[in-house]
Amino acid sequence: MFKQSKASYLIQRSTGKRIKIGGCQRSQSLPPKARKYGASRYQAAELPPKVDLRPYMTQVEDQSAVNSCSANAIAGAYEYLAKRALGASGDVSRLFIYYNGRAVLGDQNKDEGSSITACIRVLQEIGVCTEDTWPYDVAMVNAQPHDDAFEEALQFLIEEAEEVKVDLFSMKHCLAEGYPFVFGLALFRSFDRAGKHGKVSMPNPNSEEGRQSHGAHAMLCVGYSEQSQAFIVRNSWGEKWGEKGYCYIPYAYMTNPEHCWDCWKIASVSDLDFTAGVWYEEDENYYEYDEEDEEDYDYEYYYENDEEDGLEESDEEYYDDYGDEEDLDDYGDEEDSDDYDEDEEYSDDYQDEDEEDLDDYGDEEDSDDYDEDEEYSDDYQDEDEEYSDDYQDEED
Repeated sequence: MFKQSKASYLIQRSTGKRIKIGGCQRSQSLPPKARKYGASRYQAAELPPKVDLRPYMTQVEDQSAVNSCSANAIAGAYEYLAKRALGASGDVSRLFIYYNGRAVLGDQNKDEGSSITACIRVLQEIGVCTEDTWPYDVAMVNAQPHDDAFEEALQFLIEEAEEVKVDLFSMKHCLAEGYPFVFGLALFRSFDRAGKHGKVSMPNPNSEEGRQSHGAHAMLCVGYSEQSQAFIVRNSWGEKWGEKGYCYIPYAYMTNPEHCWDCWKIASVSDLDFTAGVWYEEDENYYEYDEEDEEDYDYEYYYENDEEDGLEESDEEYYDDYGDEEDLDDYGDEEDSDDYDEDEEYSDDYQDEDEEDLDDYGDEEDSDDYDEDEEYSDDYQDEDEEYSDDYQDEED
């Protein structure tokens, strides 16, 4: 049995490289003007067998030993939008997003992760500067960006954020429209083996204790493959991890709301059409593998415990062998998303209209209104409860 972890790492055996996991906090509030994503453009039968946004993605980044996975995923989504809309994109500052995302939660001086919605709020209200202006220097993780960074950030804002329902049809529909989505995922030891080829296996559902020991990680979904029955996912552990920084996660894993949460699509301009060049009629099975795939795990999970210093190794396995196709058969009804109307907005129960905007996310005193311990409202906290069919229009 594991002791309760206060921080966790993934250690690469061959190099000793340390990667922090567990940096994706569950969202405690919604970003401004948030809406439900409406999967209404296509019917299930109209979706292509494969969608792949990777040709339009920017270079995969490496978050290193910093809990900045949410900021890395959001930055990847933003850079994709800029590249599709403008034809080119520079690097946006992940540390700028990460610092201000923590400021929204009142914890800018602690490297303990941030929520996806807090990072979205940063892009909506503050924007983001370039990485040249505020570089990704891990030694500066808790440093407040300088004034020039905040001034530059105002030039780069996003307009919209839509929550994508955790079901197969909604997720595939969002990708088929040419938009990636950011999401949080509970990691199991299946990720250890994905380090070389990017093939993530189904976690063992009988090892529920593993979910408490392993980290919550944010990533960016950039496609899907029907033949593989898997999503194509961009990670933030560098291009040497997985398949050039990407991995393949089974539908059944990501469509399980106990494992996956906070799926968000962001958009800079609402009327852009990004479907061109991302639909593929020819598909392949990314889970085909040879004997080399049976190698020992190159990554191990370690934990820092409250009662002792140092790192403790996990000896328990929380994975099934690759190739277990029976676990990949059922992923829910693709018609489950009919309740979503893209024109409907969240009710006032989900947004605090009286909450004052933060004038300066770098000011610790200004972040008191955003208590990380604040609980969800009953309507938003229950993950198993279906969304309501009837939303009230949001007050201007």
